[in-house]
Amino acid sequence: MANKYSEDHRITYYETDNQNRVTLPMLLNMIILVSEDQNIDLGLTDQFILSFGVTWVVIQYDLEIDHLPKTDEHITLQTQPSSYNKFFAFREYWVLDEAGNQCISIKSLWVAMNVEQRRLAPIPPEIVAPYHSEAVRLTPRFKKPKKIEQVTASREYRIRYSDIDTNIHVNNTRYLDWMIDLLPYDFLISHQPAHINLKYDNEVRYGNTIESKYERLTIDDQTVTRHEIYNNGNLAAVANFTWQPDGEVD
Repeated sequence: MANKYSEDHRITYYETDNQNRVTLPMLLNMIILVSEDQNIDLGLTDQFILSFGVTWVVIQYDLEIDHLPKTDEHITLQTQPSSYNKFFAFREYWVLDEAGNQCISIKSLWVAMNVEQRRLAPIPPEIVAPYHSEAVRLTPRFKKPKKIEQVTASREYRIRYSDIDTNIHVNNTRYLDWMIDLLPYDFLISHQPAHINLKYDNEVRYGNTIESKYERLTIDDQTVTRHEIYNNGNLAAVANFTWQPDGEVD
């Protein structure tokens, strides 16, 4: 059976927005940290993984959000690498609130990237064996986010040094910043995301200029926003958000 890892965390003011809700980029930072802590606990350090010429790269997230934790709330972060095959690894995350109730669940799909060729590589058995996760022929399938049909707004952003992580490409949390930044202020303070499907297609590197686009529409009485990030005309990331009024998310 796959190892499940858990640790506690206090939500700090710098992890939240002006409504005291944890921001989505910070949420992703938290779950990445808990999985990295599990890796270290199992002896799967960055140096050990790099010794095989690869690094882990996330290619898709699927988030179900009941409510977002708030400033000074004590939460529990849990993760479990559930299954893998030759090229893909499936990892789950859960966030529990102070009462022990699940407020967020996240599914994620990962690949091993050859650090020199910047290409998909077979997953070395040595970097998944300590998890005791299930070897499968097919990992769980993720739905493809739907693309924009009619652009509501767009904006360009230049990639800064602070956007780059240790994999020498844009940190995956930055895409959420560029997506959310296009949405109107009044909308953001009155709504919370209920579901997010985020897929990364191509890496973005230092010195690039990206274009963020979004479309807002209503589907089955629900507010939906579709987002796309382009780098030199190539799709870098695409996401679909389903929103609900803030007053209904508690």
